[in-house]
Amino acid sequence: MGENDISHAFVSIIVPVYGVEAYLDECVASLVHQTWRNIEILLVDDGSPDRCPAMCDAWAAQDSRIRVIHKVNGGLSDARNAGLAAAKGSWIYFVDSDDVVSPKLIEHALHAADQYDADLVMFQFDTISENGAPLFSDYKHNDFNEVMVMTPVDAIKAQVKAEIDGYFWSFIAAAPIYRDHDFSFPVGRKIEDLSRICNVIGESRRVVRIPEVLYHYRLRRGSITAGWNAQLVCDWMKAADDRETYIVSRFPELKQFMRLQQLTFFANLDYETIRQSLTASLHIDPEDADRIRRRIEGLAKDVADDGTQMPDTTRSLLDLLKDSVDAAVDDFHEMREEWARSGPGWKQYVHELLDPASERTVSQRAVASDDNKSA
Repeated sequence: MGENDISHAFVSIIVPVYGVEAYLDECVASLVHQTWRNIEILLVDDGSPDRCPAMCDAWAAQDSRIRVIHKVNGGLSDARNAGLAAAKGSWIYFVDSDDVVSPKLIEHALHAADQYDADLVMFQFDTISENGAPLFSDYKHNDFNEVMVMTPVDAIKAQVKAEIDGYFWSFIAAAPIYRDHDFSFPVGRKIEDLSRICNVIGESRRVVRIPEVLYHYRLRRGSITAGWNAQLVCDWMKAADDRETYIVSRFPELKQFMRLQQLTFFANLDYETIRQSLTASLHIDPEDADRIRRRIEGLAKDVADDGTQMPDTTRSLLDLLKDSVDAAVDDFHEMREEWARSGPGWKQYVHELLDPASERTVSQRAVASDDNKSA
């Protein structure tokens, strides 16, 4: 089966490392003890200022499968790109250096790829605390209990509708998906995963999702959602634009689907991002506010010109968002109360009145729940 022949699969595990000395040993130990032995572990020291560089070298001295790349600090995307350039495997897997991996992750993922002739395998995950204690989580990504075999187009639709989260550590992919399509992460920006996940899905042949929890995602104070600011909101918008640009270019038939989903994206932007910025006493830059407003107006015009019906409640929420980014922060509490009143009605309208078989179905929730951890 070529790339999917698990008896010959060599897997490159790429681990960007920065400022995680309290968690690094646990992460690397979970990789070293994978039941699938034919792996290389690339520890990319992104100029970490703590003990991490020496810890990486110590691990490499213990296990010949570990290679260390020391580089000047360039951020998570730059570190991932460096690891990808050095990877020799026929499969690629990214891991965050403060998380923990099930010992059977690689083995079970490759068996699923072999069984279902897939070149991209997604799995479930749970969350742990800084101390490793299990935490309650309710990710829509995990809302399935049977194997799901999907075409790239169906998987992209599910990702845009937030049924598949944008975490690169939640899937393993055949290396040609990256190498044959000039893939790279956007350097100098955060929200890297949302920006590029559909590029990977879109270049796959077949996607399989398996109902197994194989990754333990650590929620800690150093994560991106612990430090929301105006620049992060801007990067999030750029990531959403990147995603739309790729999808519309690669799959023109999804153009109208993306327009309506992007409007829903902006409708949800309010409560999940602007609220966090405002409560931190930060202000959206006027140029960014104008960009949001123009983007919403353009999308709304495109939808109207194509004759697509937009729910009144969605239109109301979008108007509310435009008001919020164009006005002072003093009326935030009133805006939040209006959201609470109109939001449930909009969601009910979406689920009950739109045709579930139509590409116009809207079930997007906010994508802002920790799209990535900072380097």
